Amino acid sequence: MTKVRSTDGSMIDDRRGRSGGGGGLGGLGGGLPFPIKAGGGIVGILVVLAATLLPRLLGAGDTGQGVSSGQPSAEAADGLNTELEQIVAGATVDVQAFWSAAVPEFWVDRTYTETKTVLFTGGVSTGCGNASSETGPFYCPADQLVYIDLEFMQELEQRLIGATSDLAEQYIIAHEYGHHLQNLLGINTMVQQAEQNSPDLANQYSIALELQADCFAGVWVSDVNQRGLLDSSAEITEALTAAEGVGDDRIQQKTTGRVDPETWNHGSAEQRRTWFQKGFDTADPTRCNTFDEIIGG
Repeated sequence: MTKVRSTDGSMIDDRRGRSGGGGGLGGLGGGLPFPIKAGGGIVGILVVLAATLLPRLLGAGDTGQGVSSGQPSAEAADGLNTELEQIVAGATVDVQAFWSAAVPEFWVDRTYTETKTVLFTGGVSTGCGNASSETGPFYCPADQLVYIDLEFMQELEQRLIGATSDLAEQYIIAHEYGHHLQNLLGINTMVQQAEQNSPDLANQYSIALELQADCFAGVWVSDVNQRGLLDSSAEITEALTAAEGVGDDRIQQKTTGRVDPETWNHGSAEQRRTWFQKGFDTADPTRCNTFDEIIGG
């Protein structure tokens, strides 16, 4: 159990329990499965599962209900009462404090801009369009916010990873804030341009982007470890297991019984574990150049 927890809700925008019009994925694909891209669209830790399969996988009904109006709640994060809320808040605060110090150290003349984690239930309106819980935790470059349905996140963890744990959940938060870092550094924009110039390589660029976010998450966990905030080395194994559990091959095997590398856009279990481990071992975000390995420079 990590000590990275907090009851400070200043970086949490709680939109749970708010209803509004719409549903599905709005301008992001009309409720059908879509690749998770960087350029103005959602980037997240999980591929979108087939709409016909997901309810059976999770034993749930329609998860597109109750889309938020997109405005911050007047009662946002007055109190973080549950253990999971404190884990998410703690990771949100800590990972951003880390990058605020690390960005000018590793990238001269660059700074980190803090943002917030939005908690929602069922569906939410974002700068990237309407999204449902079925997307999994995600980051929207357009409004620079991280979005999470806590209950759905834990359900996915249990189904895809096999367990929930503090560091596994914090890895998910750190991965999404890795996407925020990419956005601030201009990596998202470069990837979007590269995909437009070479559409046949779009999936490879998407995979490289996701693996870099895994690597950035590993860098943060390395810092957490160096500060003595992990109770045991077993927690690192939990995070590595989480990274593997959301590999495209693992998700496809669990949901369809088949593995099709041509459709991957997040990377295999082995790739996700390897890049998280590299970030952890090197503690150097500039070593997270996944694009050289995946695409060849």
